[in-house]
Amino acid sequence: MQDPTLCGHCHNEISIYLTQCPHCGTPGRFPNVNAANLPEERNALQSRYDTALETSRTAEAESVILQFEKAVARSRAVMCVKVPEVERLASSDSELRATFYGMADARVPRSRPPAGTDWNRIREVVDTALFTDAVKRHVRFAALSLTSQGITAYGPCTLVCATSMIAHRASAFEKNSCQFFIGRGGIELGMTVEIPHGVRSNWDERSKLAVAKLVSRFAASTTEGEFADILVTRGTTTDTDEFIEVHIYGPMTVRTLETVRIEESAGTPRAILLDLRDNLAQIGVLVDES
Repeated sequence: MQDPTLCGHCHNEISIYLTQCPHCGTPGRFPNVNAANLPEERNALQSRYDTALETSRTAEAESVILQFEKAVARSRAVMCVKVPEVERLASSDSELRATFYGMADARVPRSRPPAGTDWNRIREVVDTALFTDAVKRHVRFAALSLTSQGITAYGPCTLVCATSMIAHRASAFEKNSCQFFIGRGGIELGMTVEIPHGVRSNWDERSKLAVAKLVSRFAASTTEGEFADILVTRGTTTDTDEFIEVHIYGPMTVRTLETVRIEESAGTPRAILLDLRDNLAQIGVLVDES
């Protein structure tokens, strides 16, 4: 694996947070992936993973956890939104999936989930710690899932990303990043946040992160049918939702998607669903109305 601290073209040293080499101008670097690929990160994750496997052997659940690891290796990034957002994205190739900061710049009201902590209040502090101030404006957030269902408290429509469109620029993080830092003793504006090694991964090693995080949830009797709910646990509020967070660097359009799932309980008029299905079908995106 290429050293993330060196330019792949001219091999000069470069900050992991730069998307273009300042020496030779070569573009195409993704800061979140570079951070996950640092040797200290990957070594710490490997150590956590090895410990998790040893724990599973003690619990006589190694075969189950290895099956789970294989399942997560096929997992996808999903994000939940409201119906109008799907309509907007489906209306044109030029419509981009908005970021927290893009909506702030455009002064678009940012809806709060129905119950739980107001993550908006601390979002900037956490994102700056994870990505730096400049990089955070280009990151979109998703959840890792074995199904086409995400954290529906954020909206009844699940956007399932096509892996081929995001794998090279995606990294995974232990859990909801705001929730993670609050759980480590709270967070306030202006404070410095330290990120322990081994709680993030590149896309290809997301299954190791899942095993390291979730091994305690497995027993010899755990079945494959339980895997999806172990990976994504929907709580009664956003404070108790549990999932592995996916960070995707750069723009996303409707063509980044593989499937759009709309919950039956969304109450969306049939005519709107039909229009959406037709618009999305024209560019090869399926609509799951289950």
